[in-house]
Amino acid sequence: MSEKTLAKVDYIKPLEDKPYAEMVSEKESHHQEVRDKLANIVGQENVTDELEVLTRYAQDQSFESSGRPSFIVFPQNTKEVCSLVKYANEMSLPVVPASSGTHNYGSTIPRLGGIVVDLSGWKKVHKIDHRNRATRIEPGVTYNQLQDELEKEGLRALTPLLPRKDQSVLTAHLEGHPMLIPEFNYSEPLYTAEIVMPKGEIFRTGAAAMAPPETTNTDLIGPWGPGFDWNRLYTRSQGTLGIVTWANIMAEPLPTKQKIYFTAFSNIDDLVSFTYQIQRKWIGYECFTLNRSNLAMILADTMANDYLELKKVLPEYILLFCIAGLKRFPEERIAYQEADFMEIAQECGVNPQLTILEAPQAAPFFEKHLRRCWDKEVYWKDAYKGASADIFFLTPMEKAQTFITSFKEEAINANYSPDDIGIYLQPIENGRVCHLEFTIPYNPEDTLECDLIRKFYKSASERMYRLGAHFTRAYGMWSEMLYGRNAIHYQTAKMIKETLDPNNIMNPGKLGF
Repeated sequence: MSEKTLAKVDYIKPLEDKPYAEMVSEKESHHQEVRDKLANIVGQENVTDELEVLTRYAQDQSFESSGRPSFIVFPQNTKEVCSLVKYANEMSLPVVPASSGTHNYGSTIPRLGGIVVDLSGWKKVHKIDHRNRATRIEPGVTYNQLQDELEKEGLRALTPLLPRKDQSVLTAHLEGHPMLIPEFNYSEPLYTAEIVMPKGEIFRTGAAAMAPPETTNTDLIGPWGPGFDWNRLYTRSQGTLGIVTWANIMAEPLPTKQKIYFTAFSNIDDLVSFTYQIQRKWIGYECFTLNRSNLAMILADTMANDYLELKKVLPEYILLFCIAGLKRFPEERIAYQEADFMEIAQECGVNPQLTILEAPQAAPFFEKHLRRCWDKEVYWKDAYKGASADIFFLTPMEKAQTFITSFKEEAINANYSPDDIGIYLQPIENGRVCHLEFTIPYNPEDTLECDLIRKFYKSASERMYRLGAHFTRAYGMWSEMLYGRNAIHYQTAKMIKETLDPNNIMNPGKLGF
């Protein structure tokens, strides 16, 4: 061995003189000490560090890199959450909150280890307020559970398109999932909330700031006062600014009668023009568009056969529009809105139908599932190939064709079939803007295809961003695109994060805003 090599070896010798076994022993002792403290807070049965369990939380359905936590804790009340957060500050332990059973975009992956605080077991519907059309729920409440409770009171939840069975309603609201009803007043369905702040204090927004719910007779609904309206700050924050333990959210009267119309289009521009005119009338409830790939995935019974056959015969795009009557004069309400709808259709030269001729199962399916979760074990987006990746953003509806054309060009460049891409267009705020979503099915067992999809996902996201896509949920690589090219946005988000979370324990490594 040369002198030069010897010098290099001497330079990298361990900085500590302790034997390796002793260092491992101290690490294990520290781990057990932390575990015992967590158990003192939430109970021995509500802490786990089993490798199999930790591995499940170390990754999700996305392409984001994994990060294994040290512990999973299941607190039972807000007091325990506060104690956990305070202890995490003392020990500089990362804290990552989670409420849904399935995660898709990397927002709950604990990249720096630490503690995952799982609130999926918090399933109380505290209150249903029919007069104010609101309900106060905990983070673990799912859509079917909430809908079952609301229907007893003649109400319904505001739902996104066929959510997963284990989707947390509160998480969907905080993340800004688009709701199927595009009316302006439903674009922000969150009223007030209770939040455990990053240093362990309890903060309640709006009218809920007056006193804890159990000690006041107020309805806790008003988001504008007397407390601060911080709801917008916490939407899309990915658990980086605190842990929401309950929230008051909107509910709507349950229709007593309804008609669901399906309108076929061969191109997106004609569809957008028709949608604009409907939304300007402020008529109807649910209104959204699916392309043939998405609709076939929803309606097909077996992906191996029916999906491919169904996709061949379906129209390129189908707009679903629901006209509904409530408790008072439902037939009259449906009649005048239907007349307006048909007048617009005649002007646009389209022919709405109560069924889809090529897929007669569509009408009974949406009649039953329009406001419910996907009820099969395999999620509809994953049924064709086993997995899927979504790229979604906000854009004016008139730009949809530009994005769709460019997305398909990017697919061809990546050797991915553009015919397999699912497209979902959801008007928001009566068509002021829309949620445009592309679904990319792929086989997770095929290594080559997974590599192809990763590259395609990145290049397509970049191209959409350059065209003006507004990624309101800045997950993974999208956050790098947004913050890396908008210094003011990044500095503002960083300042807020450092102010509210000075020890950087809440989902560190991410910057939601």
